[in-house]
Parts: sequence; C-alpha cells; structure tokens
Amino acid sequence: MDRIEQDVRWGTPASVRLRKPARPRAWGELAKHAFMILVCLLLLYPFALMLQMSVKDTEQIMYEFFRISSPYHFDNYARAWSEVGPMIKNSVVMAGGSALISIFITAAAGYGFGKLKFPGKEPLYWIVFAKMMLPGVMNLIPSFVLAWKLGLLNSYWAVILFAVGGAQPFWVFVMRTFVAGQPQELFDSAKVDGAGEARIFWHIALPLLRPVLSLSALNVFLGVWNDYIWPLVTIQSFDKRPITTGLAYLSSTHVGDYGPLMAGYVIASVPLFLLFAFGMKQFVQGLTGGAVKL
Repeated sequence: MDRIEQDVRWGTPASVRLRKPARPRAWGELAKHAFMILVCLLLLYPFALMLQMSVKDTEQIMYEFFRISSPYHFDNYARAWSEVGPMIKNSVVMAGGSALISIFITAAAGYGFGKLKFPGKEPLYWIVFAKMMLPGVMNLIPSFVLAWKLGLLNSYWAVILFAVGGAQPFWVFVMRTFVAGQPQELFDSAKVDGAGEARIFWHIALPLLRPVLSLSALNVFLGVWNDYIWPLVTIQSFDKRPITTGLAYLSSTHVGDYGPLMAGYVIASVPLFLLFAFGMKQFVQGLTGGAVKL
C-alpha cells in the first residue's frame, strides 16, 4: 500500500505501476540453443565423417567405419592433390572470373536502372526481371547451342560467360532496388559539383553497394564452384575440367579407393572455407543490408 500511495503521489502512470517485472525465459532460451546446437551438429557430421575417412585405407573404412584408429594415412592427401590440384586451379579461374565480371555488370546495370533515365528503361528492366521466372533447365539446350555456335565449347569462357548471364536477372534486381533506395540528393550534389555519371558510379554508387557486391560475389563464386551439369556438357578436356566434374570422374575410376577420394573432397572444400572465413563480415552485411532495402 505504501508503494502504491507513493506512486500515486509522485504521479507515476497506472501502466507503469501495474506492470509486472519480466521474468527471464530461461527454458525457452535453453531449448532454442539446444535446437541450434543439434542442427549444427547434424550439418557438420557428414564433414567430420569425410575428414576421418580421408586418413584411412580401404580396410579401415570397411571394418572400422565410425572409428578413428592408427595408422593414419596422410599420404592420401598427397595422392589426392596430384590429381585434384589442376582441377582446383580451373575452378578458381572459372568461379573467380565469373564473380568479378558479374559484380561489375550487375552494379552498372543496377545503377542505370535505379538512377538514370533513358528510353525503354522500364520495358527493358521488366524483360530482365522476367528472366528470373524461367527455370534453369529450360536454358540448357539453347545455351549449349549458343556456346557451340560461338565456338566457346571446351574453354573457360563457356562457363564464365554463361554463369555471368545466369546471375544477371536476380542481382540486377537486387542492385537496382538497393540503388533506388539511396537518397537522390547525394547524387544530385555530386552532379552540382561537376561529377559525371562514370565518376558518380565509381566514387558514390560502388562504395554504397559494397556489402551487396560482396554477397553477390560469394553467391556467384559458390554457384560456379559447385556447378556440375554445365561444365560436364561444355568441357571435354580433362585438363580443363573443374573440381566437381573431375571428382565425379575420379569416383568412377577409383572404385573402392575411398581414402584418397575423401581427401580430394576435403581439399576441394578448403577454398570455400577460406572464402567464408575472410568474407563472413561482408557476407552478413550484404544479407542485412539487402534485407533492409528489399
């Protein structure tokens, strides 16, 4: 009673006086964290299984599948590297080239559709947007015929150029939405100072797009790195094959020799781990920035 009289005397609102102190939801937080830990363990378990298989010979894999025991056959990695090393170089060239070309083209197109005025702007943008509705498998045969007519088969450009083209619709849409959401006064003030469109794009638009560009580069790089069907049908030379088709070929020729094959899979995943380790900050910024703008 004394507390209520004191609150009334000092003019404390009724909503504040009657509010109960919030109790920590300890059990709910515990269940949430336990579920997240369980999901992480389930996701990491196949990779842990692959790691322990990569240091075993065939006999250990067959009779001690879930057990890690000596001797450890680290020479599996040397054998695997001798075969997958050139394939990793090919994948880095294809995925890296696709990511670099894609982010520049999508950024320029997004800036053009978002801030510039030119004839046919809206119809052209909706044509690009409509391309997102087509399933990728529909483009397989027409794209193969086009690559054949252009003489791009059995070359890096067959993967790079068509990966860039496939990434355009979605990322042009994202870049355009992000650029259109920026204050127009920022670009108008640069024009008043005498800056041209190229300078505005390079010094204003690109720095603003940096988080989304990082997200786009990681997405395109990962997509090309893991792509299997398109490199399989366009690249015939073994010395130009990327890591996905190369490992599939090795799994058919090294039947029963799972140790070096698992070591090859581990080596193939290392560049992606490094990429995410050094680009995680930009990746998260791109996700949050894009979510806010979209």
